[in-house]
Amino acid sequence: MARIRTLLIAGVVGAAAVYFFDPDLGGARRARLLEDIDTGIREGRRSLERAVSQLRDQTRGAVAELDTAAPWDDDDLTVLSRVESVLYSIPGFPRGSIEAEVVDARLVLRGEVASAEQERDIVEIARHVRGVAEVESLLRVGGAQAAGNGAAPAVPLP
Repeated sequence: MARIRTLLIAGVVGAAAVYFFDPDLGGARRARLLEDIDTGIREGRRSLERAVSQLRDQTRGAVAELDTAAPWDDDDLTVLSRVESVLYSIPGFPRGSIEAEVVDARLVLRGEVASAEQERDIVEIARHVRGVAEVESLLRVGGAQAAGNGAAPAVPLP
């Protein structure tokens, strides 16, 4: 079986060499292959740039939507629900290990996260939710202890 595969590979390589190094047409074939490769790279780059631009525009739109303040004041329960909805959409969000509490538009986050970067991301995203005036992070990374202020227990996020 290995011999047959080796023979097939050798046959394909030999046929490609004859095709591309033919004295009469080999130069044109090589030039056409290089042109096709270059065209594919350019088209791929343009597609990637379009996708990045669309993602950037969608992200800006979502941030603008979160930043727009409503002309009315939302109650704390509505703001908490909005915060939970936004946080649950974060990939890798630790659902069972974070508690949130909203009192007078002030969001308090308690619990454990995997990294300091994840804590920064959660706080930054929560800060932009409509109705949140201030965010206090009592999140701890891994096994580190958070500073508590003796406040009433928060409602756990399901």
